[in-house]
Amino acid sequence: MMPSDQIQSDATMDEETENVSKSCHIYLICRRPSTYFLKDTMKYDGEILEVDVAYKIDGKEENFGYKGKFPLLDGAVSLAVSDYPYREIITYDKDGREVRRLPANLISINQDWDSPLKQLEVLYVGQAFGNGSRSAHERLKSHSTLQKILADSHHKYPDGEISVLMVKFEPCQLLITMDGRSGVKNDNKVENNRFRSIQENPLTEKQQIDLVEAALIRYFQPLYNDKFKIKFPSPKVKVLRKCYELDFSGLVVEINTEELRFRLYSDSRARSHYHICNVDIVDEKSRAGFFYVTLGAGNMVKVSDCIEPSSYRKS
Repeated sequence: MMPSDQIQSDATMDEETENVSKSCHIYLICRRPSTYFLKDTMKYDGEILEVDVAYKIDGKEENFGYKGKFPLLDGAVSLAVSDYPYREIITYDKDGREVRRLPANLISINQDWDSPLKQLEVLYVGQAFGNGSRSAHERLKSHSTLQKILADSHHKYPDGEISVLMVKFEPCQLLITMDGRSGVKNDNKVENNRFRSIQENPLTEKQQIDLVEAALIRYFQPLYNDKFKIKFPSPKVKVLRKCYELDFSGLVVEINTEELRFRLYSDSRARSHYHICNVDIVDEKSRAGFFYVTLGAGNMVKVSDCIEPSSYRKS
């Protein structure tokens, strides 16, 4: 996870962080209150830093105190709060050159679970898979949707901060259930062929990422996935078409932010560090409904309406 301003900066990552970033092909653009330092409260004795951090909810200022060890590294000899809006503490060397920066939003990580700073509103879900060569971080540097969200949020939510959560999903697990008590008689030859087909034609990594993205969008129903609608015809229809043809009956996507100590939420989902998106697509209507593409001014069309009937296979 990183604030949007860090994505746009020219700063570099260490090798381990960069490798993690390259494995993340799903990203969630989120919003939480923006933090800043109360400049006149800073105290530093050469070892311990004390300062108050503030944020606003609906224009009302809240604050909390921070106290912790803060060594001066890499030749730094002094520190000061940055100019207005006081979002960073900067260290300087003896010649007055900038050495390091401590953002106020980094300090907020240590807040309790119930703090407003620990709640991330999911605004947009996307992927940066492409041909597999670009990480989410690299794509977001020039992402037009992120720029639109930043502009819109700055205008409508001036006390908010846009951050991006980049996520790696493990390879999918195939689950097959059998209920001998159901009394339903199946054609064993058909079922055996289906089972063999699923084993011999596993989901590609790209298909898995497509399905994860679609499931998370369906689950969170993010504001900007609906606002910035897909133009038709769209390459995304072709992508979803292949997934639509796959012979599976359900999909479960889990996302857990407990390790980062943040909760995710949206207008349609309550705050939680652990979300389970369970999509049941056994019958034809629910299956078709999962693969919707947004068109024009709020009109919807099923992917099944964009493909030949002969290519559709019932699960």
